[in-house]
Amino acid sequence: MEPRVTELEAHLKYLRKDMENVRSEVKSIKHRLAYTVGGTAVLLGLLGWIANSRFDQLVTLLLAH
Repeated sequence: MEPRVTELEAHLKYLRKDMENVRSEVKSIKHRLAYTVGGTAVLLGLLGWIANSRFDQLVTLLLAH
């Protein structure tokens, strides 16, 4: 019985280690996703602001041709 208990303890130790690795990877993915979403929002906001401030020029350019 004792060797089986020792083997189970070893398996639990590796499972805990693997779960900790998964948690850290998920945290890393969440951080990268948040930075990507934030950067995309800033970029879209900047492009929208530029398009809005140059809207009259774009309309004039399109109607000129």
